[in-house]
Amino acid sequence: MLDGEEHANAVLAEILLSRKIGAAHVKLVGDLISVTAQVDLAARSRRPGFTLDGIADYDERVGPLEDAYRAAWRAVEAAPDRERRLPELDRLAGALTTAVEGVADFARQRGVEVRLYRFGDPER
Repeated sequence: MLDGEEHANAVLAEILLSRKIGAAHVKLVGDLISVTAQVDLAARSRRPGFTLDGIADYDERVGPLEDAYRAAWRAVEAAPDRERRLPELDRLAGALTTAVEGVADFARQRGVEVRLYRFGDPER
């Protein structure tokens, strides 16, 4: 990133490579990567809901969600032991879930049909 900010996918990669997380976290990261890619494809194809204002709205709505899961991840990393890590892992799962839902809602409001995969099954 030009301003020195860490790319959101870098944090997702750290989460995926960590031995501290569980299967639920892996699935949530997968959903987040998938739904973000679906939004990106819609934006690149110049769908009507993805004007410059729409992109700015995306940054305003999704930026805080990214900040939340980054902060949750940093708390997991900072926990000194497993006992103190468990509540932070729950917080991380919540932050990732909120990010997935937020990106999916943003896309749906702009007419993009997104598919999420929860525990290996497509969302119905």
